[in-house]
Amino acid sequence: MKDDFVAACEILDRARRVLLFTGAGISTESGIPDFRGPDGLWSRVDPADFTIGRYLNDPELRKRRWRMHLDGELWGSRSVVRPNRAHHAITDLWRAGKLSGVVTQNIDGLHQEAGVSDDHVAELHGNIRRAHCVGCGEDWATTEVLARVEAGEADPMCLDCGDIIKTSTVMFGEPLPMNEWGTALVMAAQAEAVLVIGSTLGVFPAADVALEPARRGVPMVIVNLGPTEHDHLARVKLDGMAGELVPQLAQAVLGR
Repeated sequence: MKDDFVAACEILDRARRVLLFTGAGISTESGIPDFRGPDGLWSRVDPADFTIGRYLNDPELRKRRWRMHLDGELWGSRSVVRPNRAHHAITDLWRAGKLSGVVTQNIDGLHQEAGVSDDHVAELHGNIRRAHCVGCGEDWATTEVLARVEAGEADPMCLDCGDIIKTSTVMFGEPLPMNEWGTALVMAAQAEAVLVIGSTLGVFPAADVALEPARRGVPMVIVNLGPTEHDHLARVKLDGMAGELVPQLAQAVLGR
C-alpha cells in the first residue's frame, strides 16, 4: 500500500490538471447510503419506483416521494448530511488550481457545500437541490416545493401550467442532462490524470467520462473500498476509505 500511495502521489503531482470523478462511495461517509449495498436504498424501496414513467403516472408514488424529501430521507434540502474530509480535500485541490473539474454521479450537492463552485462541478445524474416542471420547464429551489408540501399540498403541481413537478435528478428512463455531460467531456479532455473516488465505474454512460481518458493512456488513480469493474485500467488502485486516503493524497500533492 505504501508503494502504491507514493505512486499515486507521483501521478497526481506530475499532472497540471486532474479530473476528479466521484461516486456514491465518497458520500457514504457523510451518512448517505449507497444504492446497491446491504443497507442501500434498493434494500428499502423498489428501484422501479425511480423510473420516470411510474413517477409521472402514479400520484400516490409522487406523494410518498415528496414526503420522503420532507422527512430528509432523500438527502435534499431537509437533510442533515454534511461534507466529509474527502469532500474538503477535493476542495483544497480545486482551490490550488490542480483540477480540471469535478464530475460526480452523486445528487447530494456535497461538493458545492464543501466549497467547489457550481461551474466546476458536473452533476451527471442531476441534483436534489432544484426541482422543475416536466411540462413548461419552470424551476425552483426544492425548498420552495417542500414548503408547499408542508403547507398541505401532497402532490404540488406547477403554478404556471399545472403539470407535474419533480426534483432535478435523473430517474431511470431519462437522459443525462446534456449541459452537464458537455461540461464533463471538456473537463475530461483537459485532464492529464484522472482520480476516481468512491465509484465502482459500473454505471454508464457516466463512467465513460473517467474511462475514456484512461483508455487513451491518461493515468488513472482509483480510491475505492473494494474492487471496481475497471481496476485493470488504473495505474494505481488504493483500497480504503475516501475520508482517510483522499486527505492524505491532497496533503502530499499540495506539500502541506
